[in-house]
Amino acid sequence: MKYSNNFVHQHAIGKSTWHIEWCTKYRYKVFKSDYNKNICIIALEEAAKKANVVLLEREVESEHLHLIAELPLTVAPTDAIRKIKSISARIIFALIPKLHLRYPKGKLWSRGKFAISVGNITLEKAKEYVKNQKAHHARNEVLNGNPRPSRNEGQPTG
Repeated sequence: MKYSNNFVHQHAIGKSTWHIEWCTKYRYKVFKSDYNKNICIIALEEAAKKANVVLLEREVESEHLHLIAELPLTVAPTDAIRKIKSISARIIFALIPKLHLRYPKGKLWSRGKFAISVGNITLEKAKEYVKNQKAHHARNEVLNGNPRPSRNEGQPTG
């Protein structure tokens, strides 16, 4: 399996994919208008870039949102959510100054959040892959023309 350079870090290769949700403070319907909704989408995209997160999908409802996000292994989901919420709120308040009337303390998002991992393969496929590693590596060695000697090869018997 090949991974893009976005997911290669010192001593770590991979990514994790998450379904994330959170809502506005007091569940106010801030994003009812298309204008506010579009501002939120732009703010989320910008915040995700700054948090080193790739948004695969996003849906903004009037008082909550859903994201499908890819995170590098070096970023914890709670850290990514905290950064995205913080940065996006600052952008939204800057672009919609009237929101300060509704949120005078500058807190757009509720404290709560929901996150659950989303797999690229099923649990059964992952178990099968792990269980068949010996055959998998043997096949790759032969295909690459690099057969490894067995552990006992070249050792005296007996």
